[in-house]
Order: sequence, then C-alpha cells, then structure tokens
Amino acid sequence: MRLRISPAGYVLLVGDLVAFLLFAYYGKLAHHLPVTVLGILDTLAPFLAGWVVACFLFRSYRQNAYESFGRLLLSTFLTWTVAAPIGLVLRTWWTGIPMTWLFTWVAYLITLAFLLGWRILFAIGYAIRKRTNV
Repeated sequence: MRLRISPAGYVLLVGDLVAFLLFAYYGKLAHHLPVTVLGILDTLAPFLAGWVVACFLFRSYRQNAYESFGRLLLSTFLTWTVAAPIGLVLRTWWTGIPMTWLFTWVAYLITLAFLLGWRILFAIGYAIRKRTNV
C-alpha cells in the first residue's frame, strides 16, 4: 500500500505535530513539571502512536479528508476519538500510571481543541488558496 499525501497534506501533518507539541508543553507547564525535550517526547509518544494508527485507519491526510470544512472537522473528530484511547492505554502501559476519568477527558478535550484550532486555520487558508488558484 502506497501512502499518497499532497503538499497540503504535509502542511496539515506538520501543523498537527505542532498542536501535539503544544499539548505536551502545556501539560508539563500546567502540572509544574520540568519542560525538557525528552519529557515532551515521553508525553507525546503514546498519543502520537495512537494518532498514526487512527490516521492510517481514516486516511486523515488524503486530500478528500480536508477538501471541505465539514470533512476536515469530521476527519479530525473521528481520528482523535479513535487515537485518544489508544494513546491513553499506551501511556498507562508505558508509565504505569493508571488512567483516571478526569485525565482522560482533559487530555481528550484539550488535544482536540489544539487540533481543531490549527485545522480550522488550515481549512480557511486551504479554501482561500483553492479559490485563488482556480
């Protein structure tokens, strides 16, 4: 199976990675933990693994996933709704820290907000670019 991502899809991917980095950075600051590169990677790894699995499942970086604003929102919601539990289970396994409902909902909602915030800006820019290139 060949992975086909357009240049816009790569922009979306980079923005998503920044959103995940901001989530981890914010989490470290909110919990008064040291912000280090290794600490951020340790926090991100399980969630990114879940994101990768869900992205392959939903083909979240193919052009039809972000062709319209509605599809982009739906793709983001579905991908993160599948990715988050995978990431949370991997985090529990990796760290040995049990999952709590509060952490589960906070992590889900804050990361979804970061992803949607970025992706809404992407959708606006993508629509503008599409209109000016027609």
